[in-house]
Amino acid sequence: MINRAQEKPIGLKNMLAYGGGDVFGGGSFAVLGLWLMFFYTTYGGLSPAEAGAVIAIARLLDAFFDPLMGYVTDNFYRTALGQRFGRRGFFFLLGAPLVFISYVVMWVSDMGFGYYLATYILFYAAYTLVIVPYETLAAEMTHDFRVRSKLTGVRMFFSMGAGILAAWLPGAIIAVLGEDSSASFLYMGIIFATLFAIVIVCLYLFTWERPIQLECKPQKVEFRRDMSALFRSLLSTFKVRTFRQHVGMYLGAYVALDVLGAVLAYYIIFVLGHSTVDAANGMTFMSIVQFFCIAAWIPLCIRIGNGAAYKLAQLFMLSSVALFISIYAFELPSTLWLMWLAALIMGMGRSGTQYVCWNIYSFIPDVDEMLTGERREGIFAGVMTFVRKAVQAVALFIVGMVLQAYGFAGKGAAQQPPEAIHGIALVFGIGAVVFLAVGLFSSLKFSLNRHNHALLIEEIQRRKQGGAASEVSAEARAVAEKLTGWPYPQLWGNNPIMRSIDPMRRAPEMQREIKHDANSL
Repeated sequence: MINRAQEKPIGLKNMLAYGGGDVFGGGSFAVLGLWLMFFYTTYGGLSPAEAGAVIAIARLLDAFFDPLMGYVTDNFYRTALGQRFGRRGFFFLLGAPLVFISYVVMWVSDMGFGYYLATYILFYAAYTLVIVPYETLAAEMTHDFRVRSKLTGVRMFFSMGAGILAAWLPGAIIAVLGEDSSASFLYMGIIFATLFAIVIVCLYLFTWERPIQLECKPQKVEFRRDMSALFRSLLSTFKVRTFRQHVGMYLGAYVALDVLGAVLAYYIIFVLGHSTVDAANGMTFMSIVQFFCIAAWIPLCIRIGNGAAYKLAQLFMLSSVALFISIYAFELPSTLWLMWLAALIMGMGRSGTQYVCWNIYSFIPDVDEMLTGERREGIFAGVMTFVRKAVQAVALFIVGMVLQAYGFAGKGAAQQPPEAIHGIALVFGIGAVVFLAVGLFSSLKFSLNRHNHALLIEEIQRRKQGGAASEVSAEARAVAEKLTGWPYPQLWGNNPIMRSIDPMRRAPEMQREIKHDANSL
């Protein structure tokens, strides 16, 4: 059993500081997802294809930085700075000013393709510098399933709260300054950038990471060797069955949300015929629903399990998309009220898919530890964001190309030609449904629930205390094999995974035998 008394207690300020970090993590992308393509085409002077290319190129480049960042933060304890400021905390201190600068400069109007590409790449680099270490913190701070679920819930409350602000603030500023004023988005950028910098500093001050016990001097950093190990580490994560399932679920949820977010403002304004302020109000309402629904998803995940909760959330998303499309396809009356109803259902689905995906992620390193005998939170965070951004980049580039092919009119256009309206509806409907279906399929055999996680943690602690593989209970053995996808005799490092990353590494049991023999001499 785990000795909870040995864990550092998580107080209210720690929980709020951790959750507040997603004001940046979720809030920044709530703004970008809902407004960036609209800003580029309406105030930046870019065509839909150029706007899609900016987003795709920046995210593809950044996708390759994510796994590197995961490896760096996992191994930063080997440096003097990591030992002084922490392998996670150092990047919060470095990232706060970089995030502020990069987020503000994105929202200057009429600057051209090269400027927007450079500023978006800069922001993404700053984002990754902070968010990859941040994503490890729940697993670092506690083993407890309930506490991690609460941490994720608090995180989602802050993320959804920032999402409300992201949906409402641009529309509120536009209502004051007028729809012709591009400065609305610059003011919004300054407000959000200030808020982001504050919450990132609070992460450094009020959260912590699991200490690394150094039995000997750590290996010196050697770029060529470490990059080779990094590549092998990336591939090794997909040997964990639960992680493969989670990646499919995560992509199915988040890429669908990205596609919907990229065209939702277009859909409400040009397809359904409402104003920019109506669109902002509808998206604000959706974000408010997300915020309050988090309170329902937290106990639901604990009660029925993450897999079942995820399926329910995806069904809400599919229902919302169907209603949005039906309003247009069947020319339903009372479009404003039906739009609000569709936004209500989408808010319920968005809160569920976002919460469940991040709740699941905080438990993946435990499954990996059962398989490898190692803690690798950072590398999993890096791989997950790499896969998402790579697929997301391609998806959003296709969105831009489809809108361009259908004749979307750019800056200054109050209306769109019928072909462009059909193109927006096509992307909104088919694009979202494809990814939602991928997520549902990936969740069919997902089995990481509270009961199974408790058994897994107990087995990990038993093995850490020197328990023999032959003494495992039948239930713990079955759960460990189901979650990892490997036969039990090959768990706890008795497999080629970690030795392929570091050829000098020995299995944990062999290490203990060698240490015992050395002590007996």
